[in-house]
Amino acid sequence: MEDGNGLISTLRSRGLQVTYQRLAIYEALHRTKDHPSAEAIHREVKKRFSMISLGTVYKTLERFCEVGLVRKVGAVTDSTRYDVNVEPHHHLFCVKCGSIQNANGSAPLSEIPPPEDDGFRILRREIVFEGYCADCRKRTSGE
Repeated sequence: MEDGNGLISTLRSRGLQVTYQRLAIYEALHRTKDHPSAEAIHREVKKRFSMISLGTVYKTLERFCEVGLVRKVGAVTDSTRYDVNVEPHHHLFCVKCGSIQNANGSAPLSEIPPPEDDGFRILRREIVFEGYCADCRKRTSGE
């Protein structure tokens, strides 16, 4: 996580006006290992800024995506989830609790050949592995 000055510099370098709401939203994203939804970020930021609206959070997250500060995680849940790691990487999705984690130790996406070219222009690569997280496996097996 960047310090306050580094975060301000990052926002400005992407052409974004620095506001308390943007700082709080970006900090909330960095404080979690999870890949939170806009609603989860809103709940977190609302603790400090009680008047912030969910619409502001959505608009800010979309703007962060546009300038490459965060990215949306693949469509594995009903709710869009966000990731501050914008480098190509795989994800693990728990089908029981809905958690999303970064997959460590996977082959780089650049080593996986794209599908045969049928005129489809690929903008981004992402692989999502579906299964059960460690916590859900423990609860299910009674460990």
